[in-house]
Amino acid sequence: MPGPGKKRKPKANAKGVQATSKQTEPTPASQCLALEEDEITRCGQPATEGYPKPDRCKVHHAQYCTLYKKYKDASKVVDQIKNGAELPTKEQIGRFQDWKVALDKARWARKYLEAIRVEKAGREIHQRRFFLKVDDGHRRRLKLLEREMVKAVQVLDALQGRAHQLYKLTGALDSMNTPALSASEVDLEKQSKQTTEEILESIRNPEAFRDSTLRMPRKKVLPAPTSPEVGDEDLIDMSLRDQKEGMIMVLKPFMEFESFIDDATKAHGGPRPETEYDKSRLEKQFFVYQQFSRRIIFHEPALFMKSLGKVSLKDLILSDDFSVEDLVRFLSLFSRPMEFPLMWFKDAVLDALAISRHGTAANVGSVGSRFSLLGGWVFNRAHTISMSNEAWWLLLTLLEPPADVENRFVRLCNNFDDLIGFLSFAAFGSVPRPTFCEGTSNLDNPGISRNHLSLSGVIVADMVATPRPPHTCGPIPTTRRATQRGCAVWAELETRAYMFGAVRDERDGFVEAFLRELRARPDLFQVVLRSETAPGHKVEMFGSGPSNNEALPVTRMCQFEAPPSLSPPSSPPYTSGKWEVMWSAVDVLYGEKKDFPLQGYLALLARNPKGWFFRYKTFPVTYFVIVDTVPNRDISVLARNVSWAALRAGGYAEGEYTLRKYAVASDKLFDWCSQARLGWMPPEAGWKITRMEDQV
Repeated sequence: MPGPGKKRKPKANAKGVQATSKQTEPTPASQCLALEEDEITRCGQPATEGYPKPDRCKVHHAQYCTLYKKYKDASKVVDQIKNGAELPTKEQIGRFQDWKVALDKARWARKYLEAIRVEKAGREIHQRRFFLKVDDGHRRRLKLLEREMVKAVQVLDALQGRAHQLYKLTGALDSMNTPALSASEVDLEKQSKQTTEEILESIRNPEAFRDSTLRMPRKKVLPAPTSPEVGDEDLIDMSLRDQKEGMIMVLKPFMEFESFIDDATKAHGGPRPETEYDKSRLEKQFFVYQQFSRRIIFHEPALFMKSLGKVSLKDLILSDDFSVEDLVRFLSLFSRPMEFPLMWFKDAVLDALAISRHGTAANVGSVGSRFSLLGGWVFNRAHTISMSNEAWWLLLTLLEPPADVENRFVRLCNNFDDLIGFLSFAAFGSVPRPTFCEGTSNLDNPGISRNHLSLSGVIVADMVATPRPPHTCGPIPTTRRATQRGCAVWAELETRAYMFGAVRDERDGFVEAFLRELRARPDLFQVVLRSETAPGHKVEMFGSGPSNNEALPVTRMCQFEAPPSLSPPSSPPYTSGKWEVMWSAVDVLYGEKKDFPLQGYLALLARNPKGWFFRYKTFPVTYFVIVDTVPNRDISVLARNVSWAALRAGGYAEGEYTLRKYAVASDKLFDWCSQARLGWMPPEAGWKITRMEDQV
């Protein structure tokens, strides 16, 4: 593709004499071939510049000359670095022993990367605005630059990661108990990482990113008016500067409180906050996102090394070190707080509450674990203080988690009270009910009973039932041949609903009262208890099994021979055979039978399976399995009976169950718990609790 100064020599004739041009009449000037800033509209000025034939106006020709020279100069730097010295390999990078040396190498790699970026941007503007047809050499060079950019980014990442590892050994970060990113987390990040093109598209429309992160409705944005071009513009510099401004616009609501308020106000379509409560609420949310940003940068090696010496997030973004790829790293973590950055988000919530009360987060954790970063404080260890009620409310309000992710929040709990606090807010409606609580919308819904148990201090992690049609309950004839003449082989299968959960391992007054309620009703409950502080697989059982210390099984089957029934199917013979246990109550905890489709909860937990409720628990509990004594009943019956036992143990109910007494006890429980959990809110918060008694 010819440049602005490449002039072709006139051809010679056959005798070697230079040809002379013919005198012709002047022709009217053609239209400029360049496109305007929108890269769509063709320039309307006449073409007066260019050789051998004018093809651009004066303004666009001046821009073209500046553009061409700048990307050609960058091309020389790319070729000099590429041909003069090879980028270090991973093995060579791994042998570096000084973090300063690694950073020096990273600066050299960054210079190479920036030269590639300038040449690539210049060539892309060149082909988009100044030539309607691009030659093959230009295309090949762009493909080469793309390959070299990928290679340079990988080397730069490795150098920055090595510098971060060596920097930790100096003592500043060597006590971190929350590593930057584990191998599985890095894989997850790579799978969901946005491409550079997607990030650049987000930069062009900053609301696109904020809408997905803060759940704000998309707003129509009018294009900014363009000023007339005069010809001395550096189009490459303008393009790269626009990227920087776009980065600032994307993250501006998390750097400036007024911008955050503006976005929140537009999202809800109402007036700006006027009450002190509304202003305080938004301020805490703003602090959460600021601290979350700092923790992401602290734990991401490349971003952390670039943040050293910077005084704010804006200072980091405007620095020459911060690139589009760095924004990709940041956004890929910031936009997924419900995944592995959830622990960082929880710590950011605790930081934000401290900042709102004391003006700083410096004293939330140990002084020896804190680190000054971008004008604020972060800690190199996860917070171990308990989650307050306000912390849970703020966390769940911002995240709005979907159903069936409760196990992720167990990771945030440092003790049993933290977990009950989370489940209490879930009972208030901050978290959708898990799918194992699905049922009818009436008052017998097992989800309602689980809410009562959560508020009482009983964790229910799963409820299982296999309801059977009435005609399949009791003995049914089989096609097997009987050994006795005139008899048929009958079979009966019993399945019992059960729930799995936990109570506090220390036997306080409520736990003792709750277990007494269960033990007193063997006609309703078959119970297995397993304390994590007990040795081995020792369990405690009670129910109506063959002995007082044994519970009826979850699934058992009996086969026997009896004469064929001449009465209707509803009157089968009485079961007289020996029961064969297929899945016992203890198997619900530890069962691992090859011929049975289920596995015990604790046997599975030993393998650290994904998605299980107690997978991330770090404190001891007493697990329980409660089996319904009556076979083949719906799980809602067992859930209601266990909930009634908890209400009696807590002093909210007495006597035998009736629906009205249950509703009254439910309202008492919710009234007490709502005052305990939400009493810190001012009256203008406007929270209220639905009363169950009004629905009976």
